[in-house]
Amino acid sequence: MAAVAARLGVAASTLRTWDRRYGLGPSSHEAGSHRRYTPADVARLERMRHLTLQGVAPSDAARAALSSDPAAPLEERTWPRRLQEDAGEPAHRERLLVDPLSLAAAALEPDAPRVHRMLDQEVRDAGIVKAWTGLAKPALAMLSQRERSDRPGVDPEGVIATAVLTAVREVTTAAERSRDGGVHLLRPGDGPAASTSRTALLCAAQDRRLRAHVIGGGLAERGVRARVLRAESLGEPEQGLRTIAERAARVLAVVGNPPGTDALVRAVSARGDVEVFLLGGDAPDLWLPRVHRVRSALAAVEEIAGLLQE
Repeated sequence: MAAVAARLGVAASTLRTWDRRYGLGPSSHEAGSHRRYTPADVARLERMRHLTLQGVAPSDAARAALSSDPAAPLEERTWPRRLQEDAGEPAHRERLLVDPLSLAAAALEPDAPRVHRMLDQEVRDAGIVKAWTGLAKPALAMLSQRERSDRPGVDPEGVIATAVLTAVREVTTAAERSRDGGVHLLRPGDGPAASTSRTALLCAAQDRRLRAHVIGGGLAERGVRARVLRAESLGEPEQGLRTIAERAARVLAVVGNPPGTDALVRAVSARGDVEVFLLGGDAPDLWLPRVHRVRSALAAVEEIAGLLQE
């Protein structure tokens, strides 16, 4: 029961209530041992939880869950879609319950394959940016409020961050194949750009880099080439100007307020041919020519893509 409660993101007492009231309990029993949930039992509980989260009355949700066909065994449906396809298996599996609490619970187990599959499903449904803002980011916020004590080798936040980066990489790889776009980590001093396609540079410090990668993935979905720049590696503003010239970038987006942002933005604004976007509530209070302010990742993607696609 404890394992199933963690998987669903509910309390064990909730499972006991569902068993007592609606008959949604474990159906397997071995002599001399505890009753155990079968994969079909867990699938019904997932449906129950999904329906109650949508506002369905528990009694109605239970009837719907009990009347539905059992799902495929869990061991056949927890692997990410990309691994199933690589193995030649069909990718059309039972849909998972996807919400921030369930994602956080899967990361706590840790059940990395399930975390990856949940993000895969959300990216297919809503796109990489909404998968971040509506699923991964709230799950990370939940995890940050728990007691900070983990077993050695268990890092729930790291599990989610890895899954997010993997999802971004898959999105941008697909964009590269179809539109010659993508997002890659850029270090100052890299060679000149081989293409003059629409390019945006995303500058972020370590604590905001994941968000920058997500924005880059969202831009790739819109046909815009993006590169993620390590803010701590820039040094003087001249380094940033050289990188802009090397990459033929038309946009510089600064996520947050890393050290040196003020000087860099002033230098880029003075250049006169690059649009600057300041992202986040803690962005520097600069009002200069060609400098724009946006607060959300989705707004940043829409405004940057709209500008570069004009």
